[in-house]
Amino acid sequence: MTAPSDQLRETARLWAIRVADVDFSDWDGFTDWLAADPAHAAAYDRAADAHAAADALFDAPPTPLAEPAAAPRPSRRRFLWLGAGGAIAAALAVTLGLDMTAPDPSAPYTIATEPGARRTIELADGSRIELNGDTRITLDKAAPRFASLDRGEAMFHVRHDDSDPFVVMVGDDKLVDAGTAFDVMRSARTTRVQVAEGKVIYNPDLDKLALDAGATLLIEPDGVTLGRMTPGDIGGWRTGTLVYAGASLATVSADLARSLGRPIDVAPAIAAQRFTGTLTLGDGEPSATLARIAPLLGVVPAPKGEGWILTSPNRAQP
Repeated sequence: MTAPSDQLRETARLWAIRVADVDFSDWDGFTDWLAADPAHAAAYDRAADAHAAADALFDAPPTPLAEPAAAPRPSRRRFLWLGAGGAIAAALAVTLGLDMTAPDPSAPYTIATEPGARRTIELADGSRIELNGDTRITLDKAAPRFASLDRGEAMFHVRHDDSDPFVVMVGDDKLVDAGTAFDVMRSARTTRVQVAEGKVIYNPDLDKLALDAGATLLIEPDGVTLGRMTPGDIGGWRTGTLVYAGASLATVSADLARSLGRPIDVAPAIAAQRFTGTLTLGDGEPSATLARIAPLLGVVPAPKGEGWILTSPNRAQP
């Protein structure tokens, strides 16, 4: 086993100190750090054990020489640490109310982002997953070459291995890498796959559809569409650029909502209207950004709740 780096040891030590504090509240950050890399939990194990042992020395009361030495009083820190794998169980118990009597360190776990937020996950095998806003993905420590996109959008940068291909499930559909960088979007009614590098096999046990660099696959209620786009434009949301070729306004509005962090609906009458072009979001306020790009889409944004609804210029109503 590779020894942890000095930086990892220091980070684990700081987490051990923070978690032991009675006022600690950043359980979301703690569990996110643990889930990011299996090595983090092992490093935290060592740091927490060392911290608890040192704490026990300070907590142990003076023992008269005439009496048998009393066992050191377990510190509050020791109660927080429940053995190997206890870091994940303890944190999840606080945040989710889980039973800590039988933790399962190999169970699948989910990572999610808020609307408008982004996150990068570095996997132990060297692969990387970039999450767009309002995205949830399920990973499995027992199957490190597997991911399930539950909702939202993710860009996968996969370290290829012929003997152990990386698999992404999108609902009932399976994507298998063949040396690949690819973007996947999943909403309630639509799945979109865009391949930036290498090749992806779509449903190898059924459709056996090979998608090479630049290929796009769009699955909507009314059918499946294959297309092409410039590979360098794929995953443009990471830099605030959205490129479309015949995308429905329903798809565009969902993409905008993920990136801008505000709800954006589209009037049913124009939801199927198609858009081809490039949208540059920039770093401005969501309201200003939407007002700037609305004319390019041929729509008028109208306030709706905490966000907007895109309407026709000729009929600015839902």
